[in-house]
Amino acid sequence: MLLCVRVALKGRLRLVSADGVGRCLRGHVDLLEHCPPAGTVSAVYHHGRQENSAPGKETVVDAIRALADPDLREAARERLAAQGGAAVGALLGELLGGDSPVPHGQIEFVLAKRIGPVAFDQVQAALAAAGDEESRRRVSRVFVALRTVDRYVEALSHPSAQVRSSAAYGIQCACSVAYGREPNPDVDYPLVIDALTPLLADPDPDVAQRAEWVLTMLGPDVVDRMREVRVHGPGRLRSRALSVLASVGGEEALSPADRAAVERLIRIKVLDDRPQSLDTCSTSWIAVPTGDQRGVMEVLDLFEARPATFELGLNVGVHDSHDGAEYGRVYVTPEVDGWTLVLGPWCNPVDPVRAEDVLRVVTGLSRRYGRAQAYYFGEQGGGAGWLVVQEGTVVRRFGSYWDDDGARYTVGEPLPEERAACVEEGITPVGDPGADDEEWADLAAYLSPQLADQLGVSPLDLGPQNTVRGIGAVALTPYAREHGRPHTGAYAI
Repeated sequence: MLLCVRVALKGRLRLVSADGVGRCLRGHVDLLEHCPPAGTVSAVYHHGRQENSAPGKETVVDAIRALADPDLREAARERLAAQGGAAVGALLGELLGGDSPVPHGQIEFVLAKRIGPVAFDQVQAALAAAGDEESRRRVSRVFVALRTVDRYVEALSHPSAQVRSSAAYGIQCACSVAYGREPNPDVDYPLVIDALTPLLADPDPDVAQRAEWVLTMLGPDVVDRMREVRVHGPGRLRSRALSVLASVGGEEALSPADRAAVERLIRIKVLDDRPQSLDTCSTSWIAVPTGDQRGVMEVLDLFEARPATFELGLNVGVHDSHDGAEYGRVYVTPEVDGWTLVLGPWCNPVDPVRAEDVLRVVTGLSRRYGRAQAYYFGEQGGGAGWLVVQEGTVVRRFGSYWDDDGARYTVGEPLPEERAACVEEGITPVGDPGADDEEWADLAAYLSPQLADQLGVSPLDLGPQNTVRGIGAVALTPYAREHGRPHTGAYAI
């Protein structure tokens, strides 16, 4: 049995056992601000949870325990809400306890939605004091859910990096206009932007990154503020301010001087560029056995090619392959081991929108360079597809998706490499009598990178072992002529 008493000298709560040995309650007792005066017994704890020390009197702990019972839950919420700030310390103790029968979500709901802003100071103190990642995560969820923007603005200058980061995230949740959200009518956006801007140079890199992300979600008011930073400083904010500008308004938001600076940096970096994996998680590419990059772009009718590093090409590819395929732009590698690769959703040989046009352009490339290929590979069950053309003749096209057998794309007989993969997997080779279509479909969904390696070069496996000549480029596709230029953003160079 443990008793909770206040130690008069330091004003801190300690647990005193029957043998007189005192110890702090999981390191969180200094957050329980509503203990009775020094020397008085406030409660009895079993396994870290408070019990009533005054028989017949309803306690906060009784109400907290009732949250575990769906039949008693709503009444318990009302009782705890009526207690207000007096219940916060006990709720936080229960939230941070390792053996609580009460679902964390129920405690978080009461703190954030029923008690609300009254709990802010105690929740902030708990967040600053949390000593492990799990505790920080639990308290941060409550902190962010309070949706108290003016208090978040104050907390941006808190000594704790975790508090600053969570405050910035709280602003994001309450104020973001990204993805079509309406502005919060109760928020002074210029004031919030001004408060967040210094965090772009926060000594904690995670806080600085969070501030950058949040600023990109606060609407057009951020553009003028970031332009002001770019011109007038302070210097420590300029780099991330440029990233915010690019994310919010693309290249068009940059001043002529900033555009020139970015282009100059790219020109410098491509001189010492090194190959790296171009795995975008949902990767489409065309492969041509030639170092004639200009000729490849000519056959594909690409235009406005601009120098790009492998890193920039990867970041553009990731951006264009997620949240809806972007067909208006591709990355063209320098010559890699005698091959030129073209990366982007526009190259997908089994995309319903692109399949027939990819067949046309790859056939054209094969007439000029003898052979050409196109591939798609979606990790985590996203399927696969490949197209192999030689001297104008389609040798093989195949697509495999979990929800589609790919039959509509199939052209030609299975490649020797496909059959060999079946043997290696221990299944009857595709095309043979008795071959199991389902087994083949399961295997084929992951086969694109292997086939690309066997037939030429795979962008997923590029690295220091590859020999490179020339420089890469990002270029616009014919799709951009018809449908408009793709949105630009902030990409690593």
